[in-house]
Amino acid sequence: MKTRIISGVVAAALVAGLLILNSFFSITVVIALAILAAIAVYEMLWCTGAVKVKTPVFAAMIYAAATLWFSFNYFATTTMVTLIYIFFVAIFAVIGHKKFDMPQLAMTISMPMIISFAFICLAELINFSSKAGLLYFVLLFNFACVTDIGAYFVGSFFGKHKLAPEISPKKTIEGAVGGVVCSVVGTVITCLVFQIILDRSINILLLAAVTPIFSVLGMFGDLFASVIKRYFGIKDYGNIMPGHGGVLDRTDSILFIAPAFLLFLTYVSVI
Repeated sequence: MKTRIISGVVAAALVAGLLILNSFFSITVVIALAILAAIAVYEMLWCTGAVKVKTPVFAAMIYAAATLWFSFNYFATTTMVTLIYIFFVAIFAVIGHKKFDMPQLAMTISMPMIISFAFICLAELINFSSKAGLLYFVLLFNFACVTDIGAYFVGSFFGKHKLAPEISPKKTIEGAVGGVVCSVVGTVITCLVFQIILDRSINILLLAAVTPIFSVLGMFGDLFASVIKRYFGIKDYGNIMPGHGGVLDRTDSILFIAPAFLLFLTYVSVI
């Protein structure tokens, strides 16, 4: 637990520094997320043993980083990059079909797209506007991490009914409910603080009302990633963060939160 807390504090400090730097040089977040997306794809394909051929794994990592880079100012170019990537993987499947079977092909095409899309949406959220981007990031952090932390502690003390015993034995229904409640409280506190920082009114009631949706999406993303780990018989996707596992172990909750939250903010004004 001590190692987990220390590495978590270090990671939080790095993220805070990155966000501060981003206010002066906005491309920094995109570069950082491109690197993280490439690592997450590597973990998903290679560390799990899902893909046993290095060439498509490297191609997938390049694709994940490239989509983040081009989406910053050239979002439409992402479509072209995706088509090129799919075409390359298809060619490799034809040429190397004896060692690159259908399950590997499916993972190589689907998972990099899911992962990179989530990171693209996260980058768009942070750079949504010069000031509000930080608010949106903190809210997303709240939906994902505060829910997870709240669920862990509430489940540890009050958990009796298993949420998904075959996928994640330690998760409980009581913990899930507690995590959602903690996230709602976190949303209210975050909005109250940022109303002072931004000197603008925030629709706190609306954000508190939709928080359970994003909290549940975060838990679903975690379970989705756990299903894959269970299938391939691994405990963590990596060990880049002592006590926390790999990049994907810490970001699986945003796989569905980031796209959904970005879509919500695109059509609903909260400030």
